Amino acid sequence: MLVTKKLVVCLSMICSITLLTHGTTEAKNKPISLQEAIHIALKDNLTIQMAENTKKQAILSNKIDTFGIWAPQATFMLAYESMRASHPTTAQNSTRPDITIAHKLRSTPVFTLQWTLPSLFDKIFQTKIHYQNNRLYKLVAKKSVEKELQQVVTAYYELALAQKKWALSNNLIKLATTRLKVEEEKLKVGRISKIDCLDAQLALKQVKLNLLERQEALKRKRRSLNLILGKPLNEETVVQSAISVQPIWNIKAVTKEKVIDLEANIHQQQLAIATTELKRAKAYPLSCLSLSGSFRSNGYLYNLEKEGWYLDNKPTQWLGSIGITIDIATLLLTPAKVKKARILFNNAKFALQQQKLAVEDSLEDKKWKYRHALDAYKVAEEQLKISKQKLVFVREKYRLKQIKLLELHEAEEATEKVEIGLIEQAFKVKQAEFDLYRLVGMFHQ
Repeated sequence: MLVTKKLVVCLSMICSITLLTHGTTEAKNKPISLQEAIHIALKDNLTIQMAENTKKQAILSNKIDTFGIWAPQATFMLAYESMRASHPTTAQNSTRPDITIAHKLRSTPVFTLQWTLPSLFDKIFQTKIHYQNNRLYKLVAKKSVEKELQQVVTAYYELALAQKKWALSNNLIKLATTRLKVEEEKLKVGRISKIDCLDAQLALKQVKLNLLERQEALKRKRRSLNLILGKPLNEETVVQSAISVQPIWNIKAVTKEKVIDLEANIHQQQLAIATTELKRAKAYPLSCLSLSGSFRSNGYLYNLEKEGWYLDNKPTQWLGSIGITIDIATLLLTPAKVKKARILFNNAKFALQQQKLAVEDSLEDKKWKYRHALDAYKVAEEQLKISKQKLVFVREKYRLKQIKLLELHEAEEATEKVEIGLIEQAFKVKQAEFDLYRLVGMFHQ
């Protein structure tokens, strides 16, 4: 009785451990959704992190430069002095001089402030260009992030497609294995010839070969997604295999009024910078004006031996100046610089106009591709229904010995091909759908 109880306890523990391990494996291999993949990429993707860091570095550098242009120079002064002096001795019968050491704290002046602004108006233009460049850096980083997220979407659905193909091959292997066993039993009782049994063996080998190829493709697509998501390459990442053609977000929101083309925004910002550069070149005579100002406070001296503060005799000073400095060589080159800036301005203007026209054409083209992909998916869906109905009749004919096994295998391969075509068409629908989402900036919502 005791042995039986121990055996029951051991079996219970083994079952508990097995269930726990199975649950852990299921949790680990739980399929991730597309939204989860996008969130993981935003947090762990190395390209996205580098784009964000590059943007932050460039903006911080501009802020430092802007601060250096306008910030005055302020200094506080506090120094310790130890003075050693020798004097003729006053003591009789001594030839050695007297040595005195004085310890003092000096702060002369306590505080100074100097503010120098050569080429005042030029610095105003520099500051404006820095702020415009900051906006440009943000747009460039946003474009890099958007491009990487588009690759996440593509890699996600490519893995879903590879998973589905691999699952179909597994199902065909089960059917081919079962059919081979049936054919072998029929051969034993003399109901079929050896050729029919060999056909079943060849069909199973072919399906196994397809499975190996699709298994390798599955591993390759999984590594690609893991690389984009910043995961270990060999991690068993699983995605949702069912590719629904229903829009993930609001596809009706993709309208001409809501189009946000980052490339056009980048050209718009480059045009703004070129405009400022042109104004800066034209305003060179104003840049000859310079301002400067300075302040110098009183100084103090503290004698550590006498423990007393002494005021410096120099009074507090305020100084301000306005000057005009003209560089003759730069002044003579001003027309050429204006012409150069105008050429850059015109190029930026033409690039913006060209991009705006391309955006309008791109919206209509992407809408047409989406509608075409959706219509093609519906046709492929009807083809699969017909193909499955045909396969049912072919199997019935095979059961009635009206056709050979080879014909049945060909019908199953044709049905599988149509089913894979339907999945691939669903993938094309999602690609066209997300191309539309990019136009209205839904990746960043």
